[in-house]
Amino acid sequence: MQLKQAKEYFSLGIITGFEISRVAMRGDAWTLIVSGKEGRTWMLETQLGKTREFASLDTAAGVVEDIAGRLTSLIVRT
Repeated sequence: MQLKQAKEYFSLGIITGFEISRVAMRGDAWTLIVSGKEGRTWMLETQLGKTREFASLDTAAGVVEDIAGRLTSLIVRT
């Protein structure tokens, strides 16, 4: 899912949440997983269709704010 589609889905109420996770086996980057109704999930992607990676947790959280217009809480799991 690309950023434009994520914004559209959010405005339509299809998106129910977000999860920011470390890139598996690397740990130096973050990915954004978008959750939707009926248990659907998508990875945020680049224009070329590759999984979008973020250098920092702060940058990834900023994209959530860009999509949703706000970030009300952040839950941390180890």
